[in-house]
Amino acid sequence: MKLYDFLKLRMLNTPNKTISDEVNTITYQEILNYAESFSQYLTHNKYGILCKSELNTAKVLMACLNAGVTAVLLSDRYGEIHTQKIIEKINIQYIISDNFIEEVKAKNTESEDLSDVALIMCTSGTTGSPKGAMITDENIITNLSDIEDYFEINSSDKILIARPLYHCAVLTGEFFISLIKGLDIVFHNTEFNPVKIVQAIYKNNITVMCGTPTLFYHLCNIAKRQTETLPLKTIAISGECMTDSVAEIIKNTMPQIRAYNVYGLTEASPRVSYLAPDNFDKNPLSVGVPLKSLEVKIVDNELLVKGKSVMKGYYNDVQATRKVIIDGWLHTGDIAKIDGNGFINIKSRKDNMIIRAGMNIYPQEIENALKQDERIIDLLAYGVKDEKVGQKIYLKIVSDQLSKSEVFEICKMVLPPYQYPDSIEFVDEIPKNASGKVIRSYL
Repeated sequence: MKLYDFLKLRMLNTPNKTISDEVNTITYQEILNYAESFSQYLTHNKYGILCKSELNTAKVLMACLNAGVTAVLLSDRYGEIHTQKIIEKINIQYIISDNFIEEVKAKNTESEDLSDVALIMCTSGTTGSPKGAMITDENIITNLSDIEDYFEINSSDKILIARPLYHCAVLTGEFFISLIKGLDIVFHNTEFNPVKIVQAIYKNNITVMCGTPTLFYHLCNIAKRQTETLPLKTIAISGECMTDSVAEIIKNTMPQIRAYNVYGLTEASPRVSYLAPDNFDKNPLSVGVPLKSLEVKIVDNELLVKGKSVMKGYYNDVQATRKVIIDGWLHTGDIAKIDGNGFINIKSRKDNMIIRAGMNIYPQEIENALKQDERIIDLLAYGVKDEKVGQKIYLKIVSDQLSKSEVFEICKMVLPPYQYPDSIEFVDEIPKNASGKVIRSYL
């Protein structure tokens, strides 16, 4: 079954539901009409989509899905250099913008069989060479069916989508799932700005939102200063490891909220596991249980995933594909544990792990411990190569109340000695990408 047909069938149950942004509003029926009209002009097998408006991105994407051509989502929010890297890497010949289709010069003829590939979703890093995950109709339909099974949202809800559809987590876990559940959808087309997001939540009476722990931390700090309670009822948190301090501020600031902590990666289309709201209150740092269609296991401390939502492979990169998909198992690159109840706990990215004097140290554990102190506004822990001990631990801290000596005293109270930092630096902010996710790769 084509993804477009799967979506259309469900959307026609609520044809008058709306999709809007700061300027325009259309109904589900109207976006379907647009998709079926515009698709006749899509005569090539692959198109890049680079629109300033996420609503326009959604319209063009639906047309691509109807035409059966492969869509490659791009985003202005990541800058021209990153966009150009994707265009070259994925060999994009045609780009659809808000107003026209532009032909660009590609280096090579098509070498991949894209007949079953609905989307090429690129990894979200802002440095290095991006990889393009080839996502099939079956991948997305399987993932959507799994998410629908547990995500309790319905046609009485309205969702704010504040991150670009360029992210698979946003595309599948926010936009597509909202279409099949019949939600009113509001796109927020601005850079990461928690104040403006809070304003949009109030203005549009938003009941559902998804985002990173960092985003919800900032939203809660703003919400605490408001006299009126946020209308939010349901949130889904992903993109970074949850911390006790963020979970606590969410529960204290928005006690009415049903919070899901979810985990996934682009290569899995993307959702892998979810922690239901009842368990969020008890164990918020866990990312819960795997989706019903997936198998998971731990090998050498790394989480492996298998199922019909695992990507076909990386575009034009057989070698990279063979490194991450072995005997059908997707190697996530995440260090994890599975407890006796089958709940998954993500410890760290494998490539972020610090090794000092033979000890494995997870940056998130240091960050989680130190963020318990409310005087620490934001924090990043990372390793720096050292000939004597392997790596040293460096901290970048955002705080206007602490000195270096005071930070070190906090470290001695909450960290074991082998996690003590070698360097502490105060900074104005911790770099984040367009979705509010911390950029560790900038170091």
